[in-house]
Amino acid sequence: MGVMSIYSFGTELRLRCAADYKGVFDGALFKVHQPHFLFLAKITEQPNSRLGLVVAKKKVRRAHERNRIKRLARESFRLNQQQIEMLDIVVMPKMGIESVSNEELHQQLQSAWLKFQRLVKKHHKIAISSPNN
Repeated sequence: MGVMSIYSFGTELRLRCAADYKGVFDGALFKVHQPHFLFLAKITEQPNSRLGLVVAKKKVRRAHERNRIKRLARESFRLNQQQIEMLDIVVMPKMGIESVSNEELHQQLQSAWLKFQRLVKKHHKIAISSPNN
């Protein structure tokens, strides 16, 4: 298994259909805010974490900007997917994101993945320490 395949972004790492997205919107357990992103996530039944992007034209006017944001988010997710456990995550840019540099967006994505890690750990702890143990 080459390095590329570990960090590839195949269909198994993407939310694909409307139902996948709906599942996250309806069942979002975790919500993380960054200055220019909103993240929603739920525990996934899939063997690996998956990422979905909703980049509304209303929030991001220009196509090349929408593409830049999607590319950054996918890349960041791909590089960090080993640390992100068992989540379906939907990423939504906020207004004003167009004027933000790639570095800054990478930073924000990075801290979101870390936050999710902590939230999931906390969630599992709570689930494990239920009274009948």
